[in-house]
Amino acid sequence: MQGQLGPGVRLIETELSMRLGMSRTPLRTALYLLNQEGYVEAVGEGRQSRLSVAPLTQDDAAEVFGIVGEIEGLAAQRAAKLPPAMRSALVTELRRINAAMRAAAAWRPPRPAETIRLDGEFHRAYTEAGAGRRLLSFFRSVKPHADRFIYLYYTTLTTEIIVSTQEHEVIIDAIAFGDAAAARRAVRTNWRNAAERLAKSITALGERGVW
Repeated sequence: MQGQLGPGVRLIETELSMRLGMSRTPLRTALYLLNQEGYVEAVGEGRQSRLSVAPLTQDDAAEVFGIVGEIEGLAAQRAAKLPPAMRSALVTELRRINAAMRAAAAWRPPRPAETIRLDGEFHRAYTEAGAGRRLLSFFRSVKPHADRFIYLYYTTLTTEIIVSTQEHEVIIDAIAFGDAAAARRAVRTNWRNAAERLAKSITALGERGVW
């Protein structure tokens, strides 16, 4: 997720087995699951196939961010319908996190890892507050795909963190007023704009793992 094995890196069982200190049987199972989930891709067929870390492309970014935006948008819509007391507590927490993000943006030298952590905390707060069991399951399975892009392109993404916090304020206000439609719309807008910001980063730095 955090790029310790970068996009496009070939995955060799013997090397991974030694690195992780485990036998190759559970390792194969893990690689199979990662392949099914889209984190690893196989080139070739049968015994001649080679595994590598899935690349990060512009098309993937647009698709993944769009999916996350839809899932989180539904969760925010539900969060805006919470009872007043629960909604008020959520809004207070969201404002606290967003203020911390603005403060982190002013740090010198910058601390992008902290900014990323706070951004994830912000989105997770309203999603977990509003999502039901199934929606939360979808969120937890898809969001890590977006996190891969965020971790690898964080240098350029965090330069526009103030813009992102302004978009967060729109989400917070919609939830505070109990406007479900506006909350969903604001979340989708935030992720759509994030995808556009990411596209600029990918254009500038190149697609990772594409040779």
